[in-house]
Amino acid sequence: MLIAEDNFMVAMDLAFECEELGAEVVGPFARVEDALVATQAESPDGAILDVNLLDGYVTPLAQKLIELNIPVVFCTGVSLPAELQQRYPAAQVFIKPTASKTLADALEVEISKRFS
Repeated sequence: MLIAEDNFMVAMDLAFECEELGAEVVGPFARVEDALVATQAESPDGAILDVNLLDGYVTPLAQKLIELNIPVVFCTGVSLPAELQQRYPAAQVFIKPTASKTLADALEVEISKRFS
């Protein structure tokens, strides 16, 4: 699972919860550009994406992952920006603070849909 989150403590907690589910974690990444580079080397089973990272909105990363049919769960401090709402109306969106376990479990459900 790929994690893109710019808050270090939240990112580490997410990574821990994903690993508890048996996932191999890619990241966490605080920058969109770093996460995009990582997707060139590895194809994660899913991703938990903070909407606003250190270098801007996560839109380019989300678009790439969704084009590759990789399930994505969004987490944001306020709400999903209109552009992302229009592009991904069916996406699961969680408002911070959301428990890391809730996010990891939601992504696990999305991943299982992909393989069923």
